[in-house]
Amino acid sequence: MHRMRQSASSRPTNAYNMVIAARFRELRQLVPALRLKMTVMIILGILTGFSEMVGITLLVSLVFLLGQQASTSGVGASLPAFFGGVDLSLSKPVLIGILIGSILLRISLGFVNSLIDSAVNHQISDSMRDRLYAKVLTIPFQRFQSYERSDLINVIATESYAVSSAHASLVRLGVNFGTIVIFGVGMLVMAWPIAVLALAFGCIHNFALGFFAGAYRRLGASALAAVESLTQLSWTTLQTLKAVKSFGLEKRHQKLFEELSRDVGHTWRRSDWMGATTSLVSEVLTFAVILTIILSSQFLPVDFKAALSATILLYRLQPHIKGFDSQILRLYEMEASLHNVLALLSEKDDAKQALQGEPVKRLSEAIVFHDVSFTYEHATAPAVHNLNFSIKAGETTALTGPSGSGKTTILNMILDLIQPTRGLITIDGRNLATLDRSSWLQLLSVSGQDVELMEGTVYDNIRFRRDISEQDVRWAADVACATEFIENLPKGFDEWLGDEAVRLSGGQRQRIGLARALAGRPQILLLDEATSALDENTEMRVFSAIQEDADRTLIVVSHRPAVAKLMKNQIDLRPPMLASTSKLG
Repeated sequence: MHRMRQSASSRPTNAYNMVIAARFRELRQLVPALRLKMTVMIILGILTGFSEMVGITLLVSLVFLLGQQASTSGVGASLPAFFGGVDLSLSKPVLIGILIGSILLRISLGFVNSLIDSAVNHQISDSMRDRLYAKVLTIPFQRFQSYERSDLINVIATESYAVSSAHASLVRLGVNFGTIVIFGVGMLVMAWPIAVLALAFGCIHNFALGFFAGAYRRLGASALAAVESLTQLSWTTLQTLKAVKSFGLEKRHQKLFEELSRDVGHTWRRSDWMGATTSLVSEVLTFAVILTIILSSQFLPVDFKAALSATILLYRLQPHIKGFDSQILRLYEMEASLHNVLALLSEKDDAKQALQGEPVKRLSEAIVFHDVSFTYEHATAPAVHNLNFSIKAGETTALTGPSGSGKTTILNMILDLIQPTRGLITIDGRNLATLDRSSWLQLLSVSGQDVELMEGTVYDNIRFRRDISEQDVRWAADVACATEFIENLPKGFDEWLGDEAVRLSGGQRQRIGLARALAGRPQILLLDEATSALDENTEMRVFSAIQEDADRTLIVVSHRPAVAKLMKNQIDLRPPMLASTSKLG
C-alpha cells in the first residue's frame, strides 16, 4: 500500500536561500517556461513598488512646498530628500502632476500584475490537473494498484493547487525582495544612518523569523497527513456505505470522522496562530526600528525632510517585509504537497502505451504462452510459473483451477495490463510485447465478477464513454439478458446509477457488465467469473446467446463445472500432480 505522505526534514531553519532554490528547482520541473513568466511578473511588481516610493517622496516634498507657500511667496520646492542633496526645484503644478502620475502608474501596474498573476496561476493549475490525470492513466497498472485511490484524488483535486500557490509565492517573494531593495537604496540615498539602522534590525528580524521555518515545514506535513486521512475515510465510507449500515457502524464512522476533522481543524488553527505570531514579530520589530529612529533623530546627521521621507518609506516597507516572511514560510508549508505532486509525475509511464508497435487487425490463429511466469512486486512466490498453452482463435476456452492458481493474472497478461516476468506471449506468432497495444485492445473486451459502475445512467454504463451506437447498446443488453430487468426500472435505460448502484442486485450488476463488454462487438471476449452472481438458468441463457457468434474467441474463468463443460477447450491450472487430464483443443 503506497502512501504519499512526506515527513518533515531537518534542514537548518534559517536557510531561506536553500528553500527558495529548492522550490524554484521543483517548479522548473513542473512548469515549462517558468523563468520568463516569473521575471515579467516580478519586474512589474518591483516597478509598482518603485512608483510607490517616488509617490511617497514627492508627497513629502509637496507637504513642505505647501508649508513654504504659507510663509513665503516662493513657487518652487527643492527635493534633497529624494535626490540626495541635489538642489532641484519644481513648481507646484509639476510636482502635483508627477505625484498624480506616480500614483496612477502604481495603480495601473498593480492592476495589470493582478490580471497576469491570475491568468498564469489558473494556467498552471489547469496544466497540473491535466498532467496528473494523464499520469494516472499512463502509469503501469501494477504501480497504480500500489496507490490509495483517495490519495490520488487528493493529489489531483487538492495538492495540484500547491504548484500554482508555490509559483505565486515565489513571484510575490521576488516582488517583495525587489521592493525592499529599492526602498533600501532610496533610504540609503536619503539618509544613510537610518538605512544602516534599518539593515541592522532587518538582520535581527531575519534571525527571529528563522525559528519558525522548521515549525512551518512540520505543520505542512502534518496538515497534509490529516487531510489525506480524512479524504481516505470519506472515500471508503462512500464505497462501503451498505456494509457500514449492515454492520451498524454509523456512529463509529461518525466518531472517526469527527476526530480526523478536529485534527484537520487543529492544524489549520495552528497555521493561523503561527501566521499571526510571525506577523506580530514583524510589526513589533518594524515599530522598534522606527521608535529608535525617532528617539535618536537629534543625534543623527540627517536633514529633517530626508529623515521624514526615510521614516515613511520604512513604515511602508513593513508590509513588504511581512509579505516576504509569510511567503517564505508558505513555501516551507507547501513542501510536502509539492513532493507528492513531483512523486506522482515522476512515475515512469507504461512503456507499452508509448510504444508504436505492429498493428493487429484480428486474431487469426492463436494466443500462445511460452514458458510464461509472472511475479507481483514484493511477492515471495510467482503467481504463475512456466505456463505453456495455446488458445485458438474462434474457439471457446475455459481456464480452471483453484483460487490463487493465476487465472486472473493470465487474463491481465492477455489484456497487456501486466507483462510476463519471464517467457513470452505470442499473437499469431508475433510477440505481444512488440504489438501496438491500442489496436490489440480494440479486439478485446472483458467483464469480471466485480463490476465497476460509474456515476451515470444504465445506458452510460453500458456505453462507457465509447463511440457505440444505441442499437449496439440495446443489442448487448439483450444478449446479456439485461433488457428484461432494465425495462422494469422506473426510467429504463435512463435510470441513474450511483458509484455503487446499491439498488441493483449482484446479478443485475454483472449483466450490465456483460452488456458493457459485448457492446463493442469484440472479436475476443474475456469473462472472469462474470456470471457468478447469476442463477443457473440465466447463466446458461447468457452463454447460449454469446456463443451464437461463431467467429468470437471466448476465454472464460469460472469455478462452475457446468460452465467449463460448455467450452470446447479447458486449460487446467492446478499443479501437475493434482490436475486431471485437460481437454486441449
